[in-house]
Amino acid sequence: MRLLVLIGGGAATVFVLGAILLMVMVDPNKYKSEITDLVKAKTGRELVFEGDVKLTYFPRLGVETGPVRLSNPPGFDDKPFSRVRGARVSIKILPLLMRRVEVGKVSLDGLELHLVKAEDGRSSWADFTGGANATDTGANATDTGATGDSAAPSWGLAGLSLDGVRLTDATINWEDMLLGERYAISGLDVDVKAIKPGQPFDFAAEFQLESLRPHLQAQVKFSGTATLNVGEGRHIFSNLGLKVAAVGKSVPGGKGEFTFGLAELKVDTRQQTATGAGLAVGAYGAKGTGQFQAANISNAPDVKGRLDFPDFNGRELSAALTGKPTDTADASAYQHITANLEFKSGKGYLEIPNFVANLDDARVEGRFRSIGLENKAYSFNVRVIGLDADRFLSAKKEGDAAEAAELPPGPAAAEAQAHKDDVFPVKSLRAMKLDGQITAERFKVKGLRFNYLKVPMMAQGGVLDVGPVEARLYDGGLKGSMRVDVQGDRPAVTLAFQLAGVQQKPLFSDIAGKESQYAGLMSLDTVSPLVCQGNTLPALKRSLSGRVRFAVRDGVFPGVNMLSVVQGSKKGKDALGDVQPGGQPAGQTGAEKSTRFGTIDGTAAIVGGVASVNDLDFKAPFLRADGKGTIDIATKQTDYTLHLRVVPSAEGQGGSAGLLGFVVPLRITGPYDNLSFGTDYLRAIGKGALDAVGGVVQGIGNVLTGGKKSSHKGGTPEKNSGGLLDGVKKLF
Repeated sequence: MRLLVLIGGGAATVFVLGAILLMVMVDPNKYKSEITDLVKAKTGRELVFEGDVKLTYFPRLGVETGPVRLSNPPGFDDKPFSRVRGARVSIKILPLLMRRVEVGKVSLDGLELHLVKAEDGRSSWADFTGGANATDTGANATDTGATGDSAAPSWGLAGLSLDGVRLTDATINWEDMLLGERYAISGLDVDVKAIKPGQPFDFAAEFQLESLRPHLQAQVKFSGTATLNVGEGRHIFSNLGLKVAAVGKSVPGGKGEFTFGLAELKVDTRQQTATGAGLAVGAYGAKGTGQFQAANISNAPDVKGRLDFPDFNGRELSAALTGKPTDTADASAYQHITANLEFKSGKGYLEIPNFVANLDDARVEGRFRSIGLENKAYSFNVRVIGLDADRFLSAKKEGDAAEAAELPPGPAAAEAQAHKDDVFPVKSLRAMKLDGQITAERFKVKGLRFNYLKVPMMAQGGVLDVGPVEARLYDGGLKGSMRVDVQGDRPAVTLAFQLAGVQQKPLFSDIAGKESQYAGLMSLDTVSPLVCQGNTLPALKRSLSGRVRFAVRDGVFPGVNMLSVVQGSKKGKDALGDVQPGGQPAGQTGAEKSTRFGTIDGTAAIVGGVASVNDLDFKAPFLRADGKGTIDIATKQTDYTLHLRVVPSAEGQGGSAGLLGFVVPLRITGPYDNLSFGTDYLRAIGKGALDAVGGVVQGIGNVLTGGKKSSHKGGTPEKNSGGLLDGVKKLF
């Protein structure tokens, strides 16, 4: 034992004497010019030592420098690529004798790093990561190792230990001249504790991030624990935590706090895999958990995993994101939201094979997939159950001015203004590849209620096909399809549909938001598809053409009592006697401005946005009618004439069609959502014509009532023999 001590003491004495001689005889500053020449030859950059270089010897061999700067490569500006106020690094000497590398603490103070990407795509750091010099070095390394790996010294980083790394007051600037983006990291402090093979060590970093485009400022903190096993290529990171507090115009809501945590991350560099467990994310009061697995981590990693978001308040989240109170028609909407999803992601694809979200009492579930790097293709299948979308829409009433998103002056704002009235996003549709389907059960939107709705859609090459659509609504059904073709100068739309057995009253009531007076069982069918061109609503309406067949059964037409129109003259009133208007039951007075009918049938021939209906067939108790006229779809203006005729039938459909010759034209004018009815031009016929018509009406009245009143004063009326109307009255 004593011998070992003597040997060790002697060796130490020799080393100390050697170090003293080295310190006296060797000045490292003499070699600065040789180092700068070597860097210039290898990289084309200027390395400048602005201060002295000092050596340390025991117990560590180290070097300490003053300020040092490295220039940008040729073709970039004169700013230094990097600068350091001071640096210090050392290596323990004795472990080298046992072929172990034990590095002391590495310290860098005042590091400044400027990374620039030029407009032509060149980067100021390319020669360090993939330049010609790097390629040459790799070739030389291959030649050197031609004799076999065993010939190279096996220093092995597996035995590397490091007393720690300390980076203080560092600055990193990154600028993309092509995209006009700039990021600056300042006040960067990094503290890494002692690193030893197979043993855990802590690390922490914090810095300020600032950007003008996008506009934001952020305080970032990052910490965790790592265990490195370089020899086996297996590393474990635990208790990872990232906190970001950001403000700025590019931050949703103007400010926000974001957290990211990972309980454990296992990385295997040999198998090229990584596994993360105990994932936790948080933003604006919403929190989520999850886990993930990754493969091919060094080159185009493939990641899959799961995220779960427990119940959170969507109103609070929305207010934080927008900086304004949540505006919904229902103040209780968005109170409870939960979501969970599975995901897969890799080079050129993103897939969500399964997602489920609950919005209050509604449920949304389905899948989504996106593939492609530049020309992306999307596929999805979404199912919605029990969603009242109107609850979540804006509470603004009709006529309120909508708030437009503010864009900074520039090409984007000019383009948005130029296309603000566009119905179809032409540029997006031309590039879109889409294959998806949305189905809904118990679904409400814009007042419309669907028991069931299925909407398939497909887009490719500038053509969007929607359909075949299927829906069950208001006791009836809907089938239809639509094509939007944006390949040409103007979008072209083709629409075909069939609506059968739909109840008008609840349908129109839900559309108008108030009880409708229209009633009946409605059917619509496009005899020939509706086609139109343009990208604004006025243009589409003006170019609309096609044919639509319509039919209504057992309904009520509001706004006018057509039988009262016939009774408008004294002769007509005498002829029809006590007939209740519209063939209505006794007890309903002629003051009621509506007409009950059995059938309305017709065809609308639409050309240039104007619908002509010239084959109208109207049947109601005691009335038949046909009509001709037009409806301008763009201006809503209606100009239509109904020819009303009295018939000896109380039935609204079928029954006797025998016309008794009494005809009253009814003029319908005005916007189709606020029609006016009149017979003014009838008065132009004159009293004589009315008297002549009245005689016919009197005869009709006799047939209908079964007799006529006594014409002598004070006499008793003749006995009513029981006409058609008398029988009708008894039915009621």
